[in-house]
Amino acid sequence: MMTRMTTPVTTLSLKSLELAVCIGWLAPEQQQKQTLLADIDLIFSEPPAACISDHLEDTVCYAMLVEKIREMVGNKIYYLIEHLTYDIYQLLKQQLPPSTQISVCVTKHPNVPGLNGGACFRYGDTSSW
Repeated sequence: MMTRMTTPVTTLSLKSLELAVCIGWLAPEQQQKQTLLADIDLIFSEPPAACISDHLEDTVCYAMLVEKIREMVGNKIYYLIEHLTYDIYQLLKQQLPPSTQISVCVTKHPNVPGLNGGACFRYGDTSSW
């Protein structure tokens, strides 16, 4: 009997990434940056070579991704977390190999009485949330 080898599932997760964003439906809300949180999962089709080599150039540099995300959201005004989440997803799609599955969740803590955990919008390639 032949045993079939399976490729391990590998994921890089960025948790509670703080983003300073001008966001809100009304102009006064957009005037002052708010801190939103982003959770990002990158699911690789093949384990990064860095699993074996232990070299930075053999993996995704998450510091560079964070810098690019912050630069993008810092230069734009958003009305909705849906559009912000979509923009982050699109930016990551441009930076990563096409086979990488991406999941982005952005959480905003609006001034809504009783909404203690905030509002979160998810956008991505996977339904395994």
